[in-house]
Amino acid sequence: MHTRPPASAYFALTGTTLAFGLSFVGTKFGLQGFEPLLLAFLRFAFAGGILWVAWRASGARERATRAELARLALLGFVSLTVYFTLENSGIARTSASEAAVLMAGVPIVVLVLNRFTLHEHTSARELAGIALSFAGILALVGVSGNEGESSTVGNLLVLGACLAAGGYALLARHLLVDRSPLYVTAFQNLFGALFMLPLTLIEAAVVGVRTPTWTAVGALVYLTTICSVVGYLLLNYAFGYVSAGRASVFLNLIPIVGIAGAYVLLGERFGLWQVVAAAVVISGVWLANSGQKRASGQPAAA
Repeated sequence: MHTRPPASAYFALTGTTLAFGLSFVGTKFGLQGFEPLLLAFLRFAFAGGILWVAWRASGARERATRAELARLALLGFVSLTVYFTLENSGIARTSASEAAVLMAGVPIVVLVLNRFTLHEHTSARELAGIALSFAGILALVGVSGNEGESSTVGNLLVLGACLAAGGYALLARHLLVDRSPLYVTAFQNLFGALFMLPLTLIEAAVVGVRTPTWTAVGALVYLTTICSVVGYLLLNYAFGYVSAGRASVFLNLIPIVGIAGAYVLLGERFGLWQVVAAAVVISGVWLANSGQKRASGQPAAA
């Protein structure tokens, strides 16, 4: 990149980091009035509708082929339906701060998947970062259930979401659709909602539907508009000026924002061993990312 990025690009990255980091807190508040799958379904449906209207209002008239729509459907299923089924179900059973730390392991999962499926070279620095992160994750899961809201089952579900996010990053490299980002994201959200609908109906039949609180409704509005719509638009704007490597410096702060938000807004507290484990995970992610020759342009999941 030969020209210096405008300050607005860095403001956009800061806004993205704050929006995505606080999504864990927003989900925790949303779960006070919605069941996990219903919360995800409503978020996708509303976000997809808003983005589709924005795409139509932009004057674009692009049309995807059946093959491209099939790719978008698969990506929507993995990145939204599978991912948020696991993440929301996990956050319902563990703390928002631990979920934020565990999701910081997505770049590590991508590195490992690339190593074993694409046979990409992994440097010694990356291997050290992978080992350090996994050690921290195992420690965090091992001490869960001893303090606060954390639970082993909840943390394992969040880890499943982490694997789904890594799988999506791998799939996206082979299933890229040559359409505008607005179009792609709108249809991914709509497909995610479509696949989530039967799961939501099963959930409603088994556990029922609660009357949502105003706090939960506000959280749904935040997750839909700020995380799924505004956060995406800010990130897309920033990537027009800033390299993925520079962007990752901001995006790697998402778990820190998540922990701080959970501390201030939810009153969550880490025990000593949880602090140590979280520090080990984040240090491993930093070490692995700093060892990469090329940074991934894949944004953190939120």
